[in-house]
Amino acid sequence: MRGVIRIKSNDQRPVVGVFLHNALLNQLWSPYKKSDALFRLFYLDQAAKQTGTPLYFFSIYDVNFAARRIKGTYFNDRTRRWERKMFPLPDVLFDRCGGLTGKEWLRAKRIRQFFSSLQVKKLNALHNFDKWDTYRVLHADEGLRQHLPATRLYRNQQDMKSLLEAGDKVYLKAVTGNRGKKVMCVEKLPRGRYKYSYYHNRLVVGKCRNLKQCRERIRSFFRGRTCIVQQAIPLLQIDHCLVDMRAEVQRSGQNNLEIVGICVRVGQRYSPITIHSQSYPFEVFFRHFLRYGEAEIQNLRTRVEAFLVKVYQCIERQYGPFGEIGIDFGIDREGGIWFIECNAKSAKVSLKKAYDRYTLIRAFLNPFEYARYIHTQHETN
Repeated sequence: MRGVIRIKSNDQRPVVGVFLHNALLNQLWSPYKKSDALFRLFYLDQAAKQTGTPLYFFSIYDVNFAARRIKGTYFNDRTRRWERKMFPLPDVLFDRCGGLTGKEWLRAKRIRQFFSSLQVKKLNALHNFDKWDTYRVLHADEGLRQHLPATRLYRNQQDMKSLLEAGDKVYLKAVTGNRGKKVMCVEKLPRGRYKYSYYHNRLVVGKCRNLKQCRERIRSFFRGRTCIVQQAIPLLQIDHCLVDMRAEVQRSGQNNLEIVGICVRVGQRYSPITIHSQSYPFEVFFRHFLRYGEAEIQNLRTRVEAFLVKVYQCIERQYGPFGEIGIDFGIDREGGIWFIECNAKSAKVSLKKAYDRYTLIRAFLNPFEYARYIHTQHETN
């Protein structure tokens, strides 16, 4: 077939295909404003070349099912341009496609089923996490139960009311979704009133006269999406800014767990989530903002790392192997560690803000080294 890149020797494997939202891929050729997310494509390309791993990017519109070929996008070092060619199916799928709805979502589902039927190896066992299912998996582990806030599947106002009776604030979250797009905070006020807040391009705050009116606001915001309701974690705060953390946990080329970085995110004032946050390395934050001593920092880091490893291993026991998981968690005023959520498609924005270039490069190299590991294991079995 003309124009197809042939994989001739075992040294040129595994071929890694990165599955992306078509809007992001199209920005590579757009003359207009480009997304900040494009930095990931450049780092992935450089990491693939550094590990000697053939790489291409593709969207839902690039898969030829009948020919078993993909019209992939790759960076041509000779011409210094992004170009497109026909590629074979990947040996390892790096699924970073999200945010699709309707027919596009159905096509993505078909592509994933197509790859599964051909036993294409996946970097991550899941392409996204269901928050309710994840909660139940972690809650079944006795060692992790203490790190979980009280959580219910939201079916009616009684589910929220029961948690508000135990505390003054809850969070409602769509079971799927990221970047805080479908998260609402509800607080109990005097005289049976309630305050709600969420972030949608800007901070939105409103009040309700009663629980019934609050239910209508929730229904309008989530538009029929399945949600959980959680008791609010008493997170650390600095000047009315919430503080939470994102840990980048990955498997290396030797299949060992590596905590590449723990980013402390300080949100905007009064925002219910830490979107558009400032980000700092773990040690820097506790040393300079909270004035912890070195022994205190080391003790806390040891406890946090043990918690992260437990979460990662518990997730893998239930769903299968993962090359990387972004784990969000919080620390309360007493030093307690609280699980928030897992991310199968970590954007690494906080890592880019907080850490040096070497650390960021390490976070992009690990997935390709792990891809080589799982491909080798598959070939020898």
